[in-house]
Amino acid sequence: MKKLLKMMLTAALTLSLAACGGGDTPGGGSGEISGSGTHSTPEKRNSLIESKGLFLLEREGGAGLDDLNAQQTYLIHVYDIHPDSAKNVEMSPFESNYTITMNGVNEYEALYAPVTYKIDSIYDSPSKIDYFMLASGYAAPPELDTILAGGEAIRAMSVYKINLNDMKDDTTAAFIVENCDVYDCELNFTRNDIISVSQFDDVFQLEDNPTDYQIAAEYFQRIRVICNNMITGTMFDNLHSNGLESYKNGLSTIELWTSSEFGAFSTTGFESALGRNVDLPQFDREAVKRIYPDLPVDEFEDALESWLTNGKIAIDSLNNGGSAGDEGKLADAALRDMMTYGRKIVEYYTARLKNQ
Repeated sequence: MKKLLKMMLTAALTLSLAACGGGDTPGGGSGEISGSGTHSTPEKRNSLIESKGLFLLEREGGAGLDDLNAQQTYLIHVYDIHPDSAKNVEMSPFESNYTITMNGVNEYEALYAPVTYKIDSIYDSPSKIDYFMLASGYAAPPELDTILAGGEAIRAMSVYKINLNDMKDDTTAAFIVENCDVYDCELNFTRNDIISVSQFDDVFQLEDNPTDYQIAAEYFQRIRVICNNMITGTMFDNLHSNGLESYKNGLSTIELWTSSEFGAFSTTGFESALGRNVDLPQFDREAVKRIYPDLPVDEFEDALESWLTNGKIAIDSLNNGGSAGDEGKLADAALRDMMTYGRKIVEYYTARLKNQ
């Protein structure tokens, strides 16, 4: 319904702009930040939107990425939205109300967050920035609906596709929020405030425990690849319909993806074992649980271990003329659990875009 409203009401909106903390805005104060291109957590100001970092993705040698041309890159703004102490506020559902203006001239709208991702669709292939938005765990403001008064701060992210020519020594940037009641604001940046990063994962440097956050983000990729990998297609369905050969292929594929050599899954859209970034941390289920204690990590990983172990025993027995036996039943039960918990995990990441 919100997306329908976007199309119906965009032309009719009357825009109004008030600086964060200006005039009678509740929680008023300076919305400015300072920095030198390296992250430091700013002192919390009396403002309802607090910038945590503005990041520029540097593509080495203009390396290909999504549909960007050589003159484009991504600018990523991470910020905290502090609920008002007394007032419930409905956030705007329009990406056009969360803009960034470069050098007072070029205005960019926030990219749409992929809130409908499904692991069992071979036609659903989000871009690398989509993967990052899903995996980051940060909220997408147009999806927030109503922010209730008195709650905890919401860590949010807005991503922009910008012209690289906007980046100069004297560059200025203005992050502007409109039609969000007490959250309407303008945060101003200089070139020194913009932090250059070489991969999306580097954005997590703003967190107190960046490695845990990176592993937790990579977990989305781990689940995506295991549940719907690029080699066997919709693997779960194939395993049930294509018989023993598909089962064998699935086991060997997942064993490859989960081995110690290929255990890391980058939020930059890692899809090939040969392209693994050796700087990425290895999978650690305890790290994921520290960031997302409610995520069914143990349930999925225990089922995966059971499937890999019992499935191989069952296949060896079948290849030698025997039956799958109890190991086959255990492997099938583990597969069913993986299907259940894999979908729940992906849904959990999607729901975080809405702060749910």
